[in-house]
Amino acid sequence: MSQNNIETDNNGETGDKFKKVKKLSFIEILIPVLTLMTIVNCIVILVLVVNIGKKVNGLEQRLLAIQSSDVDEPYQEVSAMTSTDINGNTVDATEAVDIAEAAAYENNHVWNGRDESSAGIKRVYFTFDDGPSANTDRILDILDQYGVKATFFVVGKEKYPEQYKRIVADGHTLGMHSYSHKYNEIYDSLDAYKHDLTQLHDFLYELTGVDCSIVRFPGGSSNTISKVDMWELIDYLDEEGMVYFDWNVSSGDAAGGYINASQIARNVLDNVSKYNNSVILFHDAAGKDSTVDALPAIIEAILESDDTVILPISEDTVRVQHLHK
Repeated sequence: MSQNNIETDNNGETGDKFKKVKKLSFIEILIPVLTLMTIVNCIVILVLVVNIGKKVNGLEQRLLAIQSSDVDEPYQEVSAMTSTDINGNTVDATEAVDIAEAAAYENNHVWNGRDESSAGIKRVYFTFDDGPSANTDRILDILDQYGVKATFFVVGKEKYPEQYKRIVADGHTLGMHSYSHKYNEIYDSLDAYKHDLTQLHDFLYELTGVDCSIVRFPGGSSNTISKVDMWELIDYLDEEGMVYFDWNVSSGDAAGGYINASQIARNVLDNVSKYNNSVILFHDAAGKDSTVDALPAIIEAILESDDTVILPISEDTVRVQHLHK
């Protein structure tokens, strides 16, 4: 074989080997890349599954906490399956749990704060959350009948303009609860709370002319629902010259289930005698007929008590607050 042929053969073999080397190198690069992409995708999927699992587990734990609360009275049993808000609108599962958890807390919370003496005079404050409602006029009629003034921590409901105005005209204190009363929105951040409260403040001012400065947090200042530190919200109220009030006596009417008027009356009257300054938590909502029915007996019993008066909350009222610095 000639030298040229040998060189040709050698060159041909060399070219084939070079091509094989290039082909193998591409595969060797591609396989690790695909493997890495697969691993990354698996990690992303795993993280998503873990996060979803945590959220589901959190909801389950909160439901179990509500259902397994150590309660003695039948009125304290609260359904965690609440599916509507105070306006009767359907809510999602998270908000339903928040509503049930807040109701359970409001019914079961035990006051352990200080109670300041009032020179021998016991002061009782009737407070109504969540209104106005179809029951507001009935409540106002009863209060007027006994010459009693109360405090209404209202929410934003545009279909009750006359009830807001009547609360003010009748000499009661108009307080702010929240505009939307949607826990997962108002307690999402400090800015979210500011926006909601400002919306309610402006709504009430335009409707009644009252520059409201008295506030009650939905679920109370020591609620376990808020995503933001409640002290941030309290500091904000301080900066705005607003005062918040909780309660130390619960009527027990926060529960979604039915509670009769006599039980509500017992819940209140068994506890108001414990304090010099009793702030009673009631709810003004369409489904709280028994709350309204209980009012005459409660008012009469308190008015018959020695050295006891029923007053509306003012900025000078002893501050019954669950959180203390």
